[in-house]
Amino acid sequence: MSRGTGPESGSTARSTAPVVERQFVADRGDERLRLDQAVMRHLADEPGLSRTRVQRWLDAGLISVNGREGRRASSSLRQGDEVVVTLPTPRVRKVHAAEALDVPVLYEDEWLVVVNKPAGMVAHPTGRLQSGTLFNALLHKARGWEDATARPGLVHRLDRDTSGVLLVAKSRSVHARAARLLSTDHASKTYLAVVIGRPPEDATITYPLGKIAERPPQVGVVDEGWPSITYVQRLRSTWPMPDGLALLECTLGTGRLHQIRAHLLAAGWPIAGDPIYRSPKAEAKLPPMTKAQVDALDGQALHAWRLVMPHPMTGEVLDVTAPIPARLQALGVNPGGSWDASVGRVRPGATPHA
Repeated sequence: MSRGTGPESGSTARSTAPVVERQFVADRGDERLRLDQAVMRHLADEPGLSRTRVQRWLDAGLISVNGREGRRASSSLRQGDEVVVTLPTPRVRKVHAAEALDVPVLYEDEWLVVVNKPAGMVAHPTGRLQSGTLFNALLHKARGWEDATARPGLVHRLDRDTSGVLLVAKSRSVHARAARLLSTDHASKTYLAVVIGRPPEDATITYPLGKIAERPPQVGVVDEGWPSITYVQRLRSTWPMPDGLALLECTLGTGRLHQIRAHLLAAGWPIAGDPIYRSPKAEAKLPPMTKAQVDALDGQALHAWRLVMPHPMTGEVLDVTAPIPARLQALGVNPGGSWDASVGRVRPGATPHA
């Protein structure tokens, strides 16, 4: 039994959708069931119904028994009990526009596409920013995919001003597999960062991180924060780098929000040009010419250079790198040994670390 209430039945004029209630009276078959099981029995026709959803409705006070809320999922019913379930208003899925934006493709097959996200491009529409994002560009690229029903799904994210490798799945099932693999030790994501200061040849940063601000989102070292690991090695550049800057290779041991940026700041080597995780004290020590180059950067000098993982469908090793962008090459980023700045490929047998 359903009942809808809306503007025509007494709710405020600001309501945009009717509130739907489902009601039932407990019968003999419900006496042997838990409350959440009984709700599932009577609302079996509701799309996507699960015990987890029912338990969330109970926690939110959306289920009442004989007019009273707050019953536990494990509580029992008696024959004749009246149960009212107020169904949450369904979320309206936004329709995003496909846009022909320039996003280089580094790798593509029938299941995946790996792109080189430009610095300055937001990964996914959010808030008032509904166009000009990587997702808008991917929707346009998806028009040329063989499967007309395929919809791009970003398997991970990059900050707006971070460039480089970003993995995209062409279906939900592939997205789920890829996301699971990316969270295991079988996958690695490696970044290049131009930092201020004199870091050692190698370091393992293990500061726990937690949110310290909401707008803009910011994390910092927090005693009871998320366990976080970043592996750092200093690289030798074949081009002269500005005095006071160093080039680091950072490999994620965990994947926390802004992890590399926050870890490097906490370790004393802030990323050049970072508008949020910056150290005025470190910047003040830079020679005037170097400081001018850092000030000219539009965002942090951070590049997602390499992704290595098993292919979620074939099991073969997927190893993709992104060319070093011009904004970082202007700072002298051209690591020697195994690096090729123009095409982002590894030359076998070389050792890049200083």
